[in-house]
Amino acid sequence: MFSQTFRSLSRCSAVSIRRIPLQACAIHRIQRELLPNRAPAQRRTMSTPPPQVKESHLSMDEYHAIADKTMENLLETLEELLDAEADTGFEVDYHSGVLTLKLGSHGTYVINKQPPNKQIWLSSPVSGPKRYDFRDETGEWVYSRDGRSFDNLLSDELSKVFSQKITIRPS
Repeated sequence: MFSQTFRSLSRCSAVSIRRIPLQACAIHRIQRELLPNRAPAQRRTMSTPPPQVKESHLSMDEYHAIADKTMENLLETLEELLDAEADTGFEVDYHSGVLTLKLGSHGTYVINKQPPNKQIWLSSPVSGPKRYDFRDETGEWVYSRDGRSFDNLLSDELSKVFSQKITIRPS
């Protein structure tokens, strides 16, 4: 009995487990015999929450107009901010719908338009990546997972970097 169980266990290796039917595997047989009333364990199939997909009601022209205005306002605000700063290691650049804000040892922010999803994406060295949808009710770009606006998050993070109150103008 022991040698038969040992052989069966050896057949349950991680490499071959998919090829052996559950009935032939000693581990499963032992579990069924010792714990007959126990419900099978639930397997988690995803390690992150499912994406929160929302269809945008904006037409593509409306999206581009709003997103372009947001990016232009942001670029103007950041250029004024960096002009007032004496630190030459800070730089802002905007090309082809991608705004890059380099803040030296504080990291780099990348903000870009995402036309297929009608979103603005932010990659922050502080809070990580986020995807913002436009809300007509408030006129703001909002991250659907936490409900926080793009302007609010960026204002808070940049205020800490520059050690002064920074206000990013709403779109």
